[in-house]
Amino acid sequence: MNEERIRQDEQLAKITIRGLTSYAEQIARQEKDEEVQQIRDLVDALSGYWGVDGKRDWTGEFDEKVQQVRQKGHIPWRHSNISRIKVVEGLYRYAEEMALAQGAEEIEKILEIPNVIRRIGKAWRICQSDIETVCQKIEDIAGLLQAPQQDTGMQILMSET
Repeated sequence: MNEERIRQDEQLAKITIRGLTSYAEQIARQEKDEEVQQIRDLVDALSGYWGVDGKRDWTGEFDEKVQQVRQKGHIPWRHSNISRIKVVEGLYRYAEEMALAQGAEEIEKILEIPNVIRRIGKAWRICQSDIETVCQKIEDIAGLLQAPQQDTGMQILMSET
């Protein structure tokens, strides 16, 4: 991977992490604790996966901002339409990278991402067809990862008979 691509991925990861944190602030106000935890786990994974600014504690900042919302009703940062699209793009890129690097062993995590994107899309009123296009691409990637496992299983069964 060239240096420019790495720089672009890091920038996209930062935007995605900030956007996910903002989304978590929104849902924390609605007391959706399980969903907040899922987003927190995603922020933690993203910050470690792309090695984004190792000096910064992204998960700690996430916790702090969510806690402020719960205690003070702090209004989260509002995103521009471009930033919202970048968050979705970042989640897609993360799913794509996980598929390339870890393959089928990360299939469950990869399949969680479309659901997160759909919830964000609804909360942020992003065009539904745009959201579904991205989600379908991720689900297609996951399907390709699962296909070799299914084929291998069939070959094993056929060879045993």
